[in-house]
Amino acid sequence: MKLKFYKMTGAGNDFILFDNRNGKIKDPVKLAKWVCDRHFGVGADGIILIEKSKTTDFKMVYFNSDGSFGGMCGNGGRCVAKLAYILRITKGKITFEANGKFYKAEILNDENVRLYLPMPKMKKFNLGLKLGKKLFKAHFVDTGAPHLVLFTDENKIKNIEKINLNDLGRKLRFHPYFENGTNVNFVTVLNKNTIRMRTYERGVEGETLACGTGSVACAIASAEIKNMKPPIKVKATSGEILTVGWNEKNSEFVYLEGSAKVICEGNLNYDN
Repeated sequence: MKLKFYKMTGAGNDFILFDNRNGKIKDPVKLAKWVCDRHFGVGADGIILIEKSKTTDFKMVYFNSDGSFGGMCGNGGRCVAKLAYILRITKGKITFEANGKFYKAEILNDENVRLYLPMPKMKKFNLGLKLGKKLFKAHFVDTGAPHLVLFTDENKIKNIEKINLNDLGRKLRFHPYFENGTNVNFVTVLNKNTIRMRTYERGVEGETLACGTGSVACAIASAEIKNMKPPIKVKATSGEILTVGWNEKNSEFVYLEGSAKVICEGNLNYDN
């Protein structure tokens, strides 16, 4: 079976996207494991399916590269909005659903997309998480995906770039405090409106070049803990900047803004 695919990147997060409104893809878990493999497949952090929706322009369904259900992905949300616009499924003002929640997006220019996410309600600050003899000070924000946020200065880490994220991130990702695991983000404040973020992403099980929902979680934690004011710029490992903003007085949504690009498109020879 031939499957039309689009490979896209959102600030360094890469995805394989499919228009599945015809329901042709029956086993997305199997597909994700195969097509995301960077040696035997196309290679990506996850796959995104565009499916039919009764209430919005379309439905976004996201699976991580290991085949696990991803819930919501901020950079993926910007990519799927861009692709829906390119395919003329929708126009410049876009609505879609993902994991039971409602999202809006708009195409700002040829490169940048702004995604509006529901303002997170589940926030737990100043958690003490023990790993061996060390106690980590951490903060938790659910942005449609669970995110742990650790500031380097609060945990006496001198250089964020020297953290062995695939070791420490993995240990915190599976910390018994989190029943279903969590994504893990380390943050350093660079100036009054910019932070540097590194993310260990569950499902990918390693560091990713960027994380959209993680950027939102880190920006909200930075506002709460470090008294930063939105909009907040988030420097990702890819080197790209994502911007997170919201209305401090009364905001139903928080926005995530950054690049979303089509890398290539083609057809897969796939045994469904």
